[in-house]
Amino acid sequence: MHKKEFKSIDQQIDLLQERGLTINDVERAKKYLLSNNYYNIINGYSKPFLESENLYIKNASFDEVSRLYFFDKELKQVLFNSILDAEHHLKSILAHRFAEAHPNNPKAYLDINSYNHKKSLSVAHVISSLNNILRKNRQYRNNSINHYLTNYNAVPIWVIIDYLTFGDLYSFLNCLPDNLQNRVANDCAEFIVSNNPNFTGQFPPKTMLSFIKNIQEIRNVCAHNNRLIYFECRSDTSYFPAIHSHYGITPEDNRRSVYSTFINLQCFVSKVEYAKLHNSIRKKVNTLNNQLKSIDINSILLLLGFPKNWNGCDKKGQQSNNKKRGITIGTHL
Repeated sequence: MHKKEFKSIDQQIDLLQERGLTINDVERAKKYLLSNNYYNIINGYSKPFLESENLYIKNASFDEVSRLYFFDKELKQVLFNSILDAEHHLKSILAHRFAEAHPNNPKAYLDINSYNHKKSLSVAHVISSLNNILRKNRQYRNNSINHYLTNYNAVPIWVIIDYLTFGDLYSFLNCLPDNLQNRVANDCAEFIVSNNPNFTGQFPPKTMLSFIKNIQEIRNVCAHNNRLIYFECRSDTSYFPAIHSHYGITPEDNRRSVYSTFINLQCFVSKVEYAKLHNSIRKKVNTLNNQLKSIDINSILLLLGFPKNWNGCDKKGQQSNNKKRGITIGTHL
């Protein structure tokens, strides 16, 4: 087996130049690689600029690779912030609907009878996770869980909900009985109406859960600072005509991409929150477009699942639709 040997920064620079990558400021590139890791930058973000495994396309530059890395980093930040908004809304809705269904039992989330009996193994895992959260946090003073256990001997759902990870949240929702899942989905439908005023249908819980599952995967990529370009979720989301048909997505199309998750977020965030996300991404795409010289911006958009010419198409055919949905082109709200 061929071993990867350590290379000094100077050797890294020499190798890139031998492969045809233009480096306009060698000293600056050395400092950049020292503080940003050759593996993360070059192995992670130079692939779109390669003609073959060891040869860069004509005029490809180190600056372009580093700017693609920065674009990916900024994209993760804006997506992560929007996902936090979605998480906040989902937790609030779930806590309210669950407490409403169990008004006299603050410990109902620890009772197997509060869940879908057809998912007993998953329910056992959820209850175990919730018990672990209570056990770990009860020892800390000035902690809401400690406060409620000390003073009331029970922690209501609207308190413990903030301690759940996004994965915990998905598992909790997935194990709810059908009637509660429907209530949560109906509440989320208000976000769909906010972003798509013509929507009048239902938001099926199965579709909602498939959206949340892929949002969770994208969230993990963003939170752990992994690479977004080339990333795809493990499964297609359910096909939801109210969203997908609006963007020309058919039941046969891939629905595992970053773009798919981006448009699905409008089912969980407000009109203003989604417009802010949309416009932030557009601004960053346009900035990268101005920085790329050797490749076309569409080659990057396609790696994220975005349609060709996404950063300009709304200015033409879809401009009126975006105005109806409260999306301002190219500006922050």
